[in-house]
Amino acid sequence: MEPATWFWVGAVGMAIGTALPLRDALKNPRHARYDAVLAGVTGFAAVAYALMALGVGSMGVADYTVHLARYADWLVTTPLLVLYLGLLSQPSVRTYVLLIGADVVVIAAGVGAAVTPSAQKWAFYAVGCVAYLVLLYGLLRMLPAALGDDADPRVAATFTTLRNLTVVLWTLYPVVWLLAPTGVGVLQAEMEALVVVYLDFISKVGFVAFAVVGGDAIDRLAADAGPVPDSATPDAGDASVTVDD
Repeated sequence: MEPATWFWVGAVGMAIGTALPLRDALKNPRHARYDAVLAGVTGFAAVAYALMALGVGSMGVADYTVHLARYADWLVTTPLLVLYLGLLSQPSVRTYVLLIGADVVVIAAGVGAAVTPSAQKWAFYAVGCVAYLVLLYGLLRMLPAALGDDADPRVAATFTTLRNLTVVLWTLYPVVWLLAPTGVGVLQAEMEALVVVYLDFISKVGFVAFAVVGGDAIDRLAADAGPVPDSATPDAGDASVTVDD
């Protein structure tokens, strides 16, 4: 199938994924700020995929096409995923800045490598890989340290699952980029589109779905933040949250 077909599949999948946190936010007002982050991930990705399917923001470089909307998607959604992991682990501002800064460098280097047809692309690729190692260190060491050994078990379990999902899948993206027409060209454009849509779906919709299902961890965190104002709850009975000791 043509890449545009896979992009439409991605747009529909991301739109469906966006409904999950929106529905949860309506049912559980305590989850609102967490669900807003999750909805931002899949919502922005849905728009980006629709733009790619329509050919908006696509440019020809050498003998391949660069979809700038894809990189714009990653530039917004990957920091949001990092932010959500941060909401669970509650690191310092300095840690946030380091993680999101490294993330932005990874994406920016990817754009530079993609639009550079000469051998200089590999310099951009190397910079992106180094920045990704910094990002991995933050995800694997700094965020768990911020979470601490005394964290609520359900919060820790949700964080660990989402973090591991993110690390495993994000590590595959540089490999796909390398094999795709942007790199050595082992994968054709159609196969690259299929693989990236699949990775995006699991890393975004899968992340969002598990985060929503693991809402009891959010209940723990939200309970520490204090009660929800009455004006935010249309029905007092529906808004009550039970926290197990």
